[in-house]
Amino acid sequence: MKYALQPVLLVFYLLFGLTVQADDAPRTTVETTAKAMTDRLLSDRELVQTQENYVEQLVDELLLPVVDHVYMAKRVLGKYWKRASMEQQKAFIDAFKEKVIRTYAGAFRAFDGQTILFEDSRLNDEGNQAIVKSQIQRVGATPIRVDYKLYLSKNRWQVYDVIIEGVSLTKSFRDQVSLSIEQDGLAQAISKLANEYQSAAPRVRLGAHTWGPYLGSNLPGSGLAADIVTTAFARAGYQVELVFAPTLKIEEHTDTGQLHGEIAVWQPQQASDTQLYSAPYLDNTLVFIKRDGDPFEYASPALLQQSLNGKSYRLGVFNGVDYGQEFQQIAPMFHLQTLDYCSQLFREVAGKSLDLALVDAWMADIELKSKEHIASHLQIVSTPLASRGLRVSIARSAKGAEALIQAFNTGLERIKADGTYQYLLKTHNYPQ
Repeated sequence: MKYALQPVLLVFYLLFGLTVQADDAPRTTVETTAKAMTDRLLSDRELVQTQENYVEQLVDELLLPVVDHVYMAKRVLGKYWKRASMEQQKAFIDAFKEKVIRTYAGAFRAFDGQTILFEDSRLNDEGNQAIVKSQIQRVGATPIRVDYKLYLSKNRWQVYDVIIEGVSLTKSFRDQVSLSIEQDGLAQAISKLANEYQSAAPRVRLGAHTWGPYLGSNLPGSGLAADIVTTAFARAGYQVELVFAPTLKIEEHTDTGQLHGEIAVWQPQQASDTQLYSAPYLDNTLVFIKRDGDPFEYASPALLQQSLNGKSYRLGVFNGVDYGQEFQQIAPMFHLQTLDYCSQLFREVAGKSLDLALVDAWMADIELKSKEHIASHLQIVSTPLASRGLRVSIARSAKGAEALIQAFNTGLERIKADGTYQYLLKTHNYPQ
């Protein structure tokens, strides 16, 4: 059959992508996601009617994660994209995202159930782009024609434009933005847009210390940890503001209330009187780094004590970090030295100022692959010491601290359930 009936709201089909396995994946993308949205609008009807900005939260949760709004924003800014600074580009993307949220939240509130006739998708010769055409049937009125442009990236179909009655959404907004730039200049136009389209979502301010590849202001998505946490909070209706600073400064700003907490920590063994901790969102495997040729090996605390047999190894660790119970068992067997940066640990071992370093396995693998002059002198001890769960911490003194932890945990469950979590792991090349 060429057409199929599906009762949905027009806007459900405007901007949705979903990873699916089907003979006609682009078309199934639209229909499958529409049903998910319909179910939520019906099940959460009371919240839609009574809770301010709840519809915006639904749009952010169910629409934005599966739409390439960054690519759309680039197309809207057009020739001015490369002329804009990185700060201006980010401001424009954030403003465009908020415009999308507001536009479709308004349409969601008008939901009354409509019938749409879908055509099978039409793919390009390479099979990586598709257009899905549809007609919205209206009682006593001419049907509305809506076409959806999608592209395939990493086995994931995503919408990058919508054409309503022959008018492209990205082109029409691009014309508006271009006119504003011609009148006010690039910087002023973006500034006005950013001021007009500020997110209404409550903001969570979290401290972050540079820790590649998990965290870094120069990393894609500010690093895997930041990408997961911001995405999970977004699914629960919160916007995350990251503040990169040294650990001591983060603790100081958390104590004074300037920050709600920290984005990536290990929960201490003893219950904290000052902090609440989220569910773990990543596992950090702790491994030893040694110089090539060093006979040091690790199997268990008992065997370690036997193998050291009076030898005094200098072990480098991060300053102010609770490495957990397993580390506490072996710590007395070493002469500990604390450092503030991961790269220092590797250099100190290679330079023989340290004998060993205790680091995360993924970080170690990337560090050794990227710095061959150091890597040629070092190797990873095969047996890990332990695994620690990476979590968000929120100060107990922060307003709504428990609600923030619950919101993150809920958002984390949602992104794991719909495949977004796995997608982020693959995007950041996290070892599976």
